[in-house]
Order: sequence, then structure tokens, then C-alpha cells
Amino acid sequence: MLRPLVHFFLIGGLLFSAKAVYERNAVQGPAITVRVPVGASTAEVENKVREAILLNEARRYGWDRTDPIVYTHLIRNMRFIEPDSEDDDLTLFQRAIEMNMHAHDPVVRARLLYRAREALAFVPEERMPTRTELEEHLRTHSDRFEREQRVRFRHVFLSRSKRSETLAADAREMRDRLAELDDSAPSGLGDPLPNLRPEQSATPSELEDDYGAELAGLVQEGLIGAWRGPVSSVYGLHFIQVIDQEPAYVPPLDVIGAEVRADRLRELRKALAQERMAALRDAYRVTIERAP
Repeated sequence: MLRPLVHFFLIGGLLFSAKAVYERNAVQGPAITVRVPVGASTAEVENKVREAILLNEARRYGWDRTDPIVYTHLIRNMRFIEPDSEDDDLTLFQRAIEMNMHAHDPVVRARLLYRAREALAFVPEERMPTRTELEEHLRTHSDRFEREQRVRFRHVFLSRSKRSETLAADAREMRDRLAELDDSAPSGLGDPLPNLRPEQSATPSELEDDYGAELAGLVQEGLIGAWRGPVSSVYGLHFIQVIDQEPAYVPPLDVIGAEVRADRLRELRKALAQERMAALRDAYRVTIERAP
């Protein structure tokens, strides 16, 4: 019975698909030893095993010697260690390799793991989602792309800092005055507040960000016509009259195609990374050493 180990790593910007096949009872994948603390949990051990496999793959492909970020970092290390050296960058890099610096440096390790994980999640051209697949993704996950309802409303504000001790009494008087307006605009009423307009349109999330959950909740109730309030925010007291509502909706694919494609690609990348990591994990021969 054959067990394939297919490598999907980017080398020189191209997808590398190794054709090596490992036979279950004859030829197996690479052997590595992973050292873990004595008290490490099963999940911690498995995480270290996965990282060790990815680092080994990255080094097999020579990324610790060819990656430009690794190259720059090791040169910087060498210039710190040898500040008076007149050697050129390549010479310093080669000396860092001879010192085995690339095998132990935490920045190099992090960079190699990043590259390996990105390569694991690489989506080849033939797996790129088609328009039909994107339409299905949008239909299946419409909740991810739904646009919030928008509410058009009038807004009268009473400043806490300006009115201080008279705020409560002023709010009672303002409520009575607003009740007499019917459908008229509250021209000249209330206090100024940055970005506040007598009539405006916003989503509940925008209102919550600007004024807090209490005011956003009042607007979201959507009772059209009546002046409601006061509701409190960090700025003072607010009166709200809802004029109209635009219900929540999902835009068509032609409008949000890039967003839908990005969401689908995130799913694909995750699935491919899991699939490829499982193949690597299955092929590697791993010895666990526990140490204090």
C-alpha cells in the first residue's frame, strides 16, 4: 500500500510538488527527534512536532540560507558581534552560516515557520474559486456578508458639561418642546456636538461606537415618528426621532466579489494547510524525547 507525501512549498515563487512516494513498510519519510519538557501535554507535544516538521521542511529547501529576511538578519547579527569588521555582507553571512547561527536564532526560526505555514496554505491556480463557487459561497454564508440596517433619524443633544446642574430640568423642558413639533425639524434646538447633524443616517454599530449602546438600542427599535429620550451618553443627553429605516441586506456578488473571494480563500487556505500538514505528519518518523 502506498502512502504519498506531496510537498506544497513555494520555491522561487513556484509551487513545488514533489513526486516522492513513501511505501508504508519499506521506505518512509524523514526521521526527526523532537525534545519536549517532561510535563508537556499531548497538545503541546503535537504542536512542537508540527513545528519541528515545518522547520525541517524549510531547511530541506534551503530557506535558512536563501531567504532575504534571514540573510539580512544574520548580517545584522554579525555586524553587531563584529562591529569593526570590514568584510562585505556575503562574507559575513557565510561566516554566520559556518557558526550555525541560522539553526538557533529565534528570528530565523520564526521566519522559517512563517514561510512554511504560508506555503502549506498556498492555493494553486486550479483550486482558485470560480464564479459559480463564489455564488454558492455567498448563498451558503450570506450572514457573513450582510450589511446592517441603516436608520435615518433626527437628533437633539444636551451637553452635560455645558448645562451641568440644570441638565435634568433642561431635558424635561426639551421633551415638552419636541412633543409640540410633530413632524417639523428641531431647528435651533439643543447643543452642538462634533459630527452631529440635526438629521442623519447611521447603522446601529456606528451609533454604538459614537454614542454608546443605550442610544444605539433606542434607534434600532425603529419606532418611527415619535421623539424618544432622553438617553444618556458620555457627552450628555440625547433625544431621537426615527424618520425611516433601510433593512439589512446582502449585496450581490458583482458588488462584493472581492470580499466573498477573500473569505472563500481563507477557508481554502485553512483546509489545504490542514490536509498537507496531516500528510507530512503521517509520513515523518518522529521520536519524542522528554527532558527536564
